[in-house]
This record gives sequence, C-alpha cells and structure tokens, in this order.
Amino acid sequence: MISPARMKALSLMSVVFLLGAIVGASLGTAIVSKKFATPQKQGKPGRAKFIDRLDARLHLSPEQTAQVKTILDETHQQFGALHETVKPQFDAIRNQTRDRIRVQLTEVQKQEFEAMIKEEDACRAKKRMRSP
Repeated sequence: MISPARMKALSLMSVVFLLGAIVGASLGTAIVSKKFATPQKQGKPGRAKFIDRLDARLHLSPEQTAQVKTILDETHQQFGALHETVKPQFDAIRNQTRDRIRVQLTEVQKQEFEAMIKEEDACRAKKRMRSP
C-alpha cells in the first residue's frame, strides 16, 4: 500500500504536470494563432534597403540619393540584359542535367521526377514575376 505522504506527493506532481500541460498548450495556441492571425510584414525591397543603409551611414544629400537611385536603376537594367544573354546557356545545362537524371530512373520514378520538374519550373517562374 502507498503511504499517505507518497500519495500526496504523487497527487501534487500530477497536478503540477497537468497545470504545466494546460499552460503550455494555452501559450502555444496563443503564439501560433497570433503568428497566423497577423499579416506578415513586408520588408523593403533590396534596393530601398540599400539606399536606406547608404543614407544612414553616409548622410546622403537629396541630390546624391537621386543619383544613387539612377545608378542602381541603370545597373539593374544591365544585370537584366546580361541575364537574358546567358539564360539560354543556363537552360541548356539544366535540361542536359535533367536528361542525364532521367536515364537513371525507372518509369515510375520518371513520372514523379516530371512532377518535381513542373513544380520547380513553376516556382522559378513565380520568382521571376516577383523580381522587379
């Protein structure tokens, strides 16, 4: 038979455990619901962050800020043009790699691989649409 002191200790431990579980579940639910209930903050795009950092550290004049923005716009266009010239090479290498992988796969694996490629391509297209 369990002694009264031991019974009391077990009861107390059970109550503490139960209260801990209730508090933990409540806090967890509150934190999760708060995270998903509030809209995610959209940070500034990279260009704006960079200009803010320059201004904070260099104390740019309005004229300098305007010139830096022009320089960054021109540079962005140059990178875009460069990307368009090398994109066919990247695509060729990507397709070549995919073809080499396909050779190694069974028919069932190839079907799943094609689904993966579709998802990857959709994700890549989505990223391109988001880029300024």
